[in-house]
Amino acid sequence: MEILSSKTARTPSTSTPVLNSECAYSFHSPFTSTSGILVNLSNFVGFHPDAVKVQPQLIESGVCYLRIVKRKELKAPESTEPSSTEQESQYQQQPTKLALGKEGGFKSDEDKYDVISTYSMVAFDTDGNVAAELPYDDTTKSSYPAYIVESADGVISHTGLVMQQDVKEWELDEDPKPVSKYASSLEFVDNGVQISPDASTWKCAKSGDTDNLWLNLSDGFIGGGRKFWDGSGGSNGALDHFLETGEKYPLVVKLGTITSDVTSADCYSYAKDEDGPVLIPNLADLLAKRGINVAAMKKTDKSIAEMEVELNAT
Repeated sequence: MEILSSKTARTPSTSTPVLNSECAYSFHSPFTSTSGILVNLSNFVGFHPDAVKVQPQLIESGVCYLRIVKRKELKAPESTEPSSTEQESQYQQQPTKLALGKEGGFKSDEDKYDVISTYSMVAFDTDGNVAAELPYDDTTKSSYPAYIVESADGVISHTGLVMQQDVKEWELDEDPKPVSKYASSLEFVDNGVQISPDASTWKCAKSGDTDNLWLNLSDGFIGGGRKFWDGSGGSNGALDHFLETGEKYPLVVKLGTITSDVTSADCYSYAKDEDGPVLIPNLADLLAKRGINVAAMKKTDKSIAEMEVELNAT
């Protein structure tokens, strides 16, 4: 740990070009080998370790590197009998469109596979050899200096240069998101619920899940993402809550996608006459009522567009 603590690491901003999804010098990605890619935490260039053979200048002894390795793992089928509410919501998820990975369409790889990501911090000596490599995860990050944690977390959660370009192309092919007709007059339940800005405290109020979480903008309920008609997908907590509360509170936002650029957050309407991604012009005001200051929020989860692009590329 001491050798890592002496290395340089910077924290990227949302506008910083970050190559965290593929090698800058080859077609390698975090998925293509067990070596993954190494990201320089000073200039944020990612590369496969083999690239060092022809580009030895990639290794800087004074810099810390983040190794990113990913693989896809088939999701296990659920065997539990759904409740009546789950049956109703799953019925709503029967395919109704000739589309992949979209609401109302057939399942994409995202719904069939989990992406398993592993990270480690790497330091090199002056000869270009690995001097230290230690795991980096929720249980070990507390042992690292704060500046390294901020740098590594910034790279991990960053959309990435290649992803940003691909997402823009993906969004250009999509129909424009409509402004929700419910946004301006959305009912707000003054129940005292405040949402912590600390992402580690967020969990589905029904299942306890800690990822793919959606905040109901009317009553502050946090629930898991959609469960699909065959039982795959999320815990369905957010949609179940909408049904259980008489379908009165239709608008939700994906918590981990909220940043100072509030227009980039994933928003969805469960209302039967919308039932799809929407724009919510007053989102910042609605979040402020729950104690969320969007200017201070950092991205901690991939958007639907980013996950779609990532899985289509693997």
